[in-house]
Amino acid sequence: HRWTTKCRHFCRNEDGSATIETVIWLPMFMILLGFIINVSMVFFNESQILRVIQDGNRAFSLGRLQDLKEVEDYVLARLAYLDASITIGSEVADGFVTTWLRTPATDLMPVSFMSSVFEGLDLGVSAQHIVEY
Repeated sequence: HRWTTKCRHFCRNEDGSATIETVIWLPMFMILLGFIINVSMVFFNESQILRVIQDGNRAFSLGRLQDLKEVEDYVLARLAYLDASITIGSEVADGFVTTWLRTPATDLMPVSFMSSVFEGLDLGVSAQHIVEY
């Protein structure tokens, strides 16, 4: 009789049920949060890279930078804080200066445990500006 009473009490007792739900759901929310942070930072860094490339092209277009090597060095110097593996190139054709940049998306992600999903994905950014001089 005493044993069955304790079993019934144990089965009806709801103390700790929130803890169990938290243990089940918290890892899923943390993974989702890590994914959102990674993707957001890739898009944020893409906009920063585009702005710097446009600034370099504009400076070349106005004659502040003398050649394409200076444009590439300008861009790389301003993106050094990213600490990413960057491939860059510039060309002048038909009166336009074009600069392009490629970097692995995983180099732009702060949360490393989710970055393996994006392995092999490169971010490419390019900008074009008319040469005015």
